[in-house]
Amino acid sequence: MKLFLAFIFLLQSTFALAADKLPRVYGATFPSSFALYVFNPDLLAGWNGPLREYEKPYIPEKYRQLPVLGGWYGKGMIPDREILLKSNLDVAFLLTGDRPQSDDIITAFRQMNIPLITIRDTSLHDDIAMFRQLGLVFHQTERGNALADYGKQSLEKVGTMLHELPENRRVRVYMAQDADGLATSCAGSTRSVAIWLAGGKNVHACPGTKRESITRLSFEQIMNYDPDVILVNHPGLQKRFFRETRWKALRAVREDRVYFVPHEPFSWLDRPASFMRFIGIQWLANRLHPDLCPIDMKRETDMFIRLFFRQTLTPEKIRDILKS
Repeated sequence: MKLFLAFIFLLQSTFALAADKLPRVYGATFPSSFALYVFNPDLLAGWNGPLREYEKPYIPEKYRQLPVLGGWYGKGMIPDREILLKSNLDVAFLLTGDRPQSDDIITAFRQMNIPLITIRDTSLHDDIAMFRQLGLVFHQTERGNALADYGKQSLEKVGTMLHELPENRRVRVYMAQDADGLATSCAGSTRSVAIWLAGGKNVHACPGTKRESITRLSFEQIMNYDPDVILVNHPGLQKRFFRETRWKALRAVREDRVYFVPHEPFSWLDRPASFMRFIGIQWLANRLHPDLCPIDMKRETDMFIRLFFRQTLTPEKIRDILKS
């Protein structure tokens, strides 16, 4: 923490030389860039990849036109260093996890001699602290605290509602990732923590060394798990899930307990796992335990989009987001 505060002082001293101009900040990963965008879009130097069509309506035109600078994500995707060096970046920003990739990214910025802000990000509580820290770094504590306070209140709300949930009432959940649904996150991973916080239990356990990975499964494995609920996270799979007959062999499908994870503006639970989980855990808790978590999701979605994305949605649009 002392090193972080010292770096804040260094950055603030640098930025004070051009107080009338915000620094150009590069988010090294999708979660990092998304956090920067909702904190203050005028800081963002560029996107990690092209915006998806369903993301664009939430992004004003001036920010849609930001360049694509690449990033560290997926299976070995890395940015072009020449592009980064030519982009006149003042500083880079990275939300770090427990994965080795974070060390590789830090090393890369040292080699490029680009200042780097790193903030630990292995839990939703870290996301709360992250917004407060961004407020300190960029002299916008009111904005940082507003986003952090929402996150804190969302966790406390769901935690209070599920405080006395017995172990035998936890819902067994399979999270269908990738376009075919045959990939998933592991129980106990940072990716699937939202399932636990919402009163669920991830059915797929992994060895400790692979816990943070997205793992591939056979359909027979999923049948053996026989989950109570299936969460479909990939937008493409959501469009055709019920047209694929094999899924009908699962009890969760027959009992109408398949839920499509909302993904506007960004995924509410994973790919990437981000601050969007502040609203995502409320949605999931309401789905898994409607008796214990009678959250008005239309009202909550409206509040969340207003605060984080500075947009007002019509009731019809909110219904579209939630109808899955």
